[in-house]
Amino acid sequence: MRLERPVLQVALDFENLSRALAAAREAVEGGADWIEAGTPLIKSEGLDAVRELKKAFGDRRIVADMKIMDTGRSRSRSPRRPGADLVTVLG
Repeated sequence: MRLERPVLQVALDFENLSRALAAAREAVEGGADWIEAGTPLIKSEGLDAVRELKKAFGDRRIVADMKIMDTGRSRSRSPRRPGADLVTVLG
């Protein structure tokens, strides 16, 4: 992926989806380019959080902060189904 300019990414490290969606709205209004479903959000709300973020902010890149360590290939595919554009891994 080649970027033409710096990207502003906001990490939604909440455990509650409604709080995360509210913060994402504010971030987008403030100019955020990428919306990150943080690890705490994914652990508490599951991949539905990614699906809801994609539904609400489909014009932004959605990052799933999965911190995948094992079985990377199969684990990195699952967040893409509900709409993640990017997935984090450990290296």
